[in-house]
Amino acid sequence: MPSATLIARHARRHGLPGSIVVALAIVAGTPAARADGAAMADWQRAGYKTLTFQSAAALADAVLFGVIFAASVGTGAAFAVANVATATALYYPYELAWHRFGPAPAATTPETLATKAVGYQVLTSARNLGLTYAFTGALLPSAGFVAAAFAVDTALYVANDLAWDTLQPRAGPPVAAAP
Repeated sequence: MPSATLIARHARRHGLPGSIVVALAIVAGTPAARADGAAMADWQRAGYKTLTFQSAAALADAVLFGVIFAASVGTGAAFAVANVATATALYYPYELAWHRFGPAPAATTPETLATKAVGYQVLTSARNLGLTYAFTGALLPSAGFVAAAFAVDTALYVANDLAWDTLQPRAGPPVAAAP
């Protein structure tokens, strides 16, 4: 497991309190690295990242849905199931595509992390709008849900990414030095 100092330094570099990174590390429950130093397989890492992000985002979205729409328990539960299923179906392939086509791990910067997070949130916002409208038939409150979820879920997305990049960095080719 990385030291508390390493986690705090990584979190400060990306503007997050170390406590958030540590809390997500506990949720992730994975060792910092394998004993042989090998990185986790892409599909496996994306699967674990999907579990940790979707756990936090689904809880936040359920609270937002309940507050904005004052939905019954049955409607809220049905929304939660549909939300988790559709969000997971979007998040997992997005993670795999980013690993394959995004920058190398060593080239990741706050700007590329922001691009990744906002890119996902744009895609999932369209999903959220369709899903909340399908459950409520109310366009304006659905747009409000999308705006609130965009803000909350973007913060969760960045925190989840930083936690995974600290505790279980993805494998990738080293960045070539500039001539």
